This record gives sequence, structure tokens and C-alpha cells, in this order.
Amino acid sequence: MGKRNKTKQSSLPEESNNIKQPADAENPAESVEAAADTEAEIADNADAQLAEALEDAEAIKNEITGEATAAEDTPAEEESAAPDGEATAETAEPVKKVNIFKQIEQKLAVFGIPDMLLVRFVAVFFLISGYNLVRLRDDHNPVEKWTEFVPEVSFGLSVVMMAALFVILTVLYKLLPKRYKYSDQVIAIGGVLYFALESLWKVNNFYLSFSYMLVCGVFIYYCWCKIRHKKLFRLIPDWVSFIVVTAAAALVCGFVALTTVAKHKNFGTATHDFGLFVQMYHSLANNLTAVTTCERDKFLSHFYVHSSYIYYTLVPIYKMFPYEATLLIAQAVLAMGGFIPMFLICRDHKFKGVSLIFMCFAYVFCTGLVGPCYYEFHENAFLPTLLMWLLWAVDKKRYLMFYIFSVLVCLVKEDAPLYVVCIGMYMFFRDKKDRKRGHGLIMAALSGAYMILITNWLTVHGDGQMMTSTRFGLLMIDKDGGFGEIIKNVLTDPAYFFSTFIHEETLPFFLQVMGPLLFLPFFTKKIYRYLLMLPFIIMNMVIGAGYGYAASIGFQYIFGPACLLIYMTIINLDDLGYERKQNLPLAIGSAAMMLTFGMYSYTIGHYISNKNDDGYLVELEAMLDRIPQDASVAGDTFQIPHFADRDEVYIFDNNDIKTETITTYDDQGNPITQEEKSIIDVGKYDYFVVPVGTEFYNEVTPLFARYGIEKVDECRGRVEIYKNPSYVPENGGN
Repeated sequence: MGKRNKTKQSSLPEESNNIKQPADAENPAESVEAAADTEAEIADNADAQLAEALEDAEAIKNEITGEATAAEDTPAEEESAAPDGEATAETAEPVKKVNIFKQIEQKLAVFGIPDMLLVRFVAVFFLISGYNLVRLRDDHNPVEKWTEFVPEVSFGLSVVMMAALFVILTVLYKLLPKRYKYSDQVIAIGGVLYFALESLWKVNNFYLSFSYMLVCGVFIYYCWCKIRHKKLFRLIPDWVSFIVVTAAAALVCGFVALTTVAKHKNFGTATHDFGLFVQMYHSLANNLTAVTTCERDKFLSHFYVHSSYIYYTLVPIYKMFPYEATLLIAQAVLAMGGFIPMFLICRDHKFKGVSLIFMCFAYVFCTGLVGPCYYEFHENAFLPTLLMWLLWAVDKKRYLMFYIFSVLVCLVKEDAPLYVVCIGMYMFFRDKKDRKRGHGLIMAALSGAYMILITNWLTVHGDGQMMTSTRFGLLMIDKDGGFGEIIKNVLTDPAYFFSTFIHEETLPFFLQVMGPLLFLPFFTKKIYRYLLMLPFIIMNMVIGAGYGYAASIGFQYIFGPACLLIYMTIINLDDLGYERKQNLPLAIGSAAMMLTFGMYSYTIGHYISNKNDDGYLVELEAMLDRIPQDASVAGDTFQIPHFADRDEVYIFDNNDIKTETITTYDDQGNPITQEEKSIIDVGKYDYFVVPVGTEFYNEVTPLFARYGIEKVDECRGRVEIYKNPSYVPENGGN
């Protein structure tokens, strides 16, 4: 034992010496920085090697424990022979009892009792409970109808099944080699996850999901920490880990794409914010302009509303596949696309094996990346992929990539440069001894200047003032004051500014974002790291206090901040020590899975509903496709996305009906007051698509008759199409 330990310990400095030493640098600052990096690398490797050495030592100790204990428990012959027969009689019985207890303890230890008793119970309890859920859930909801669920579960049979499984796990523990006796822990972790995910499937309940995340997360972390020898789990090759992470990302991406497309096919998407982007890409694909009519009820380029020039990157794909579904699939891919830089960042930060996989799961199953995909389509979906590559470039000090992705991020939206400002300043303060840290300061300054310029341009020439007052209205006294008004008020009254951080309405959102990350973004003494949290504070918590959509996990505003918070979690784990760094990712990844399952697995219902359609949706799509392509069409907000690939399309609702009061006089000169309704600017619409049976339908159809607008098509009496007699088709068509 001593010889083997000595060999293992002596290997530590030898392996450390294999780390590349810093070469002599002409610049002293570079030499200092290289030395610091080398010291950090040596420290990380030393921690890992020490942990592995301790595991090996523990294994060796366990191997000889039985022999040593047996030797101690076997009394020597000369010691057992007492000169006084009476004394022997008095001590023989206690010694015998002690030996019996130790023998029983040794025999039970062979089966992992009592050390694995709780872990084994956790395994069998959650596995059998999960089985009962699967068997009965379709007929009896275990939460909402638990009084019906309990009588259907055979308590006796469940106990027998648990006992049988307990025996099986006990025998399995006995059969396994001592260094690989972690079957109980692995099965327990799998059982808890199995139970949690089955329980949360299609529940669409945040509070229930959060409670499962807390309770089951504790069990998972406890069982993982009970594995004494984790070396095998850390020796999983990186390429295997990458395949697992890629498969998980592909599954999540496929699920999101499948369900969002199904939601659209079920006529569940609206003009804002999907129909307008279908029309915008129709314009981009035809003439590289982003002109829409349904966004502001007039001809207007979307770039006068938001400076989202990043949209041009999807134009080639849309030209090849000019369908509405193309945008939804692209959004799912963009949201999950950051898993590759996420994997590279985690690997560079020395996460290994299972820890590497589950740390990447924190991104793949992030509620803040999955949830927003179900609110139609937005430019913010570009942020996860771009920001994760930008953070990778910062992490690796790849300055060319840093500039490229900084520019791309700035093209996403007029407020996106804030991400680059925060990341650039973080980079500047992090690399204190590196003269190249000026790159961060330069890019931060350029991005800040661009943000001010583009916001002012939108205010003067476009819709920027309305967007600013809508988002930051709670910080503005003069609604036309712009960002200058906001900055002045914040600096003048910081107490009010701080009061906007947390409210009753925004607290659930705060827990949804920070809970799966175990609040680790706050676990740092390095104040400059909080620069990465600024977008979350400003764009979500502060704006969300007055503009509720910004503090909702189901809207696009969390796409970018979520990525920065995940990166903060990674770098903060570096400071918590090697063991916590390798153990906590399992809890983080599991928490992300549970919360996302509980909140968004219900969306599979969109796909099931579409598959169970009796053909009505297909017929409705076919009817809408029969509207001439050159016609301007007015329709319901949920139908416009299905025929928005045209030059003119407008929302048609109560806002388009004008009511006038007309006063006439009878023969005696008495006034008679009447209300007369009319369609505003009826001549600009060639076709009307109107759902049947609504109050609006009952109001507008008499007006159609007055204008000579005739019904030309219908679908099962649910939706009707009307044609304006003033419509003249191009090229003499019908």
C-alpha cells in the first residue's frame, strides 16, 4: 500500500512538469501573463491529480480493509488463555458479543449496508413511483386528481416490487468489483430523473416544476456525491461527450421545430409577431427590402422599427425554401446553435466527462432559450449562437473572432450593442496584465457609439421614439426625452432605479432564470464579472417592471441575457474548487431539464392536435392559397401568417370600422339622430378573409352588402372570403 501511494504521489510534480512552461517573452507583461496562465493551469491539473490520487488511495484502503479488520478481530491464542479461569468467564461473553456485531457489520458491508441504504431506497422508491405514474397517468392525474390516483395504486404490490428491486440492487452491489460499486448511485440518479420527468410531462406549471427541481435536485446531488470514485466518469473521452451533447441539442431543436411548426399549422400564430416577418422575408427575398404593410398598417420597412440587419443572413435559405415553416425551423436551430461554443468553453475550463455533458445540458435545456421560441419569430433568436461564439473568442483571446462576432451581435437589434459593451468591459478588467485588453475597451466604445447613433436615427427617421418610451417609460418623465432623459433620471434618483429590480410580478421570472443555475452567477468576489449580468438587470428586470413582456420567460428578451448568465456560472464554478466544479454541473443540468420539461413539454399537444385534424386545416390552407397573389388582402390576425407572402396584407378588425353620428330632421323639424357605420378606406382592400360567427362578422357582413362586396369562397362555414368589385387582377386573371 505504502509503495503504491508513494508512486502515485511522486507522479504529481512529474505530470505538472509536463505542462508547457512560458517561453521568454520580449515584453515583460506578456511574460507575467504567461506565467500566471501556467500557474493557473498547474493548479487546476494538480487539483485534478490530487483528487484522483485520493480516490486511488481510498480504493486501496477499501481493498485491504477486510483483511486488516479480520486480523484485528482474531484474538491471539496466548491472549485468550487467561491464568484465572474466573476472569475468563467474566470477559468471554462481552468479547464474543463484540465479535458477533463486528462480523454482522462486515457481512452487511459487503452488500453496501448501511452505507448505500438510503441511496438504494431512493433508487427503488423513485423507480417504482415513476412506473406507477406511467401506468396510470393517462386516466388519473397524480397531482390534480390525486384522490383518484391513490386508490388505483396497489400499495402492497408496490412494496413487493420495491423489495424485489432492493434485493436485486443489493446482489448487484455484491457482485461488482470494489472500485466500481456505484450501481446504486447511478440507478438512483436515473430513477429520480425518470420520476421527475414523467411527473412533469405536459403539466405546464412553473411552481410545480420548481418544487420538483428543488427536491429532486437535492436527491440527485446527494447520490452523485456518494460516488467516491468518479475517475471513470471523468475519463469519458471528449468526443463521446460531444456526441451526447449534440444528440441532446438535436432532440431539443427537433422538438421545438416540430411543435412550433405544428402550432402555426393549427393557426396558432398571429400577425404580431409572425405574419409581419413572413411578409418581411417575402420582400427581402424579392427585392432585398424589408417592407411590410401589416406591421404598422402602411408601407414601412421593418428596419425603420428595429435595426435588425442580421435578417439578411437568412435570405439565401428563405429563397431556397420560401415557406413560413422555414423561419420557425431556423429559429430553433439558432437557439440551439450555441451548444458548440458552449461545449468548447466548458472543455477549456476543465470540465470532464459527465460534468462536461451536464454543464452543456444547462444550455441545451435552458428554459430561457426554449421558451421564447414559442412566441412566433424574432431577431433575438440570433443572439444565443452569436453570443456564445463571442464569449468563446473572449475566453480564448481570439481577437479577430472577437471583432467579427461583436459586429454580428450589433447587427441583431438597436439594443444588442449593450451585450458587446458589457462583454468588452469585462474583457478589459479581466486581463489586467495584458496590453491586448485594449481590444475589449475599443469594441465597447465602438459598440456604445453605434448604439447611440442607431437609436437616434430610429428616433428621427423611424419608430425609435415609440419603442424607447414603451420599453423605458417607467424611467422617463418626458416621454420624448430619449436615452438622455433615462440616464439623467437614473443618476438623479438611483433609489427609484433600484426599486425596479424585483417586483411581485417579476419574481417568478427571476426564479425561472436563476433557479436552474443554482444562483451561481452571484457566487463571485470579482466585481467586474457583474458586467455580464447588466443586460439581464436592465433588459429584463428593470424594463420588465413596466413592460411585462421583458420579464416573461416565454418572450424573446431573455435569449441574450440567458447566455451571459450561463457563462457567468461557468467562470464562477472555477473559483469553487475542483470537487464542487465537477459535482455541481450534474445538479445544474438536471435542474434545467426538469424546469423545461415542466414548462414546455405540453407543447407536444400542438403536434398531436395537428395530426388529429379531420382535414379542415388542410382545406383552409388550400382556400387561402387560392387568393390571387397580386391582390391586397385584409384578414384576421391569426390567418394573416398563412397568406402574408404578398406585397399587401392588412389586419382587418374593429379598428377598421368607423361609426358616424348623422342627424336628420322629420317633417315637423324634429332632429333624428342615427349611427352609420362604414369601412375605413375600403378601396385599398381587394379581398377580405373573415371568420364566421363572431361579433365582428355580424357587424361587417351588412357593410359588405352595401359596398357590393361578394362572397367568393368559404371553408366549412367557418371562414369566408369576400371580393371587392373594384379589384382588377393583373394580366387579365380571375
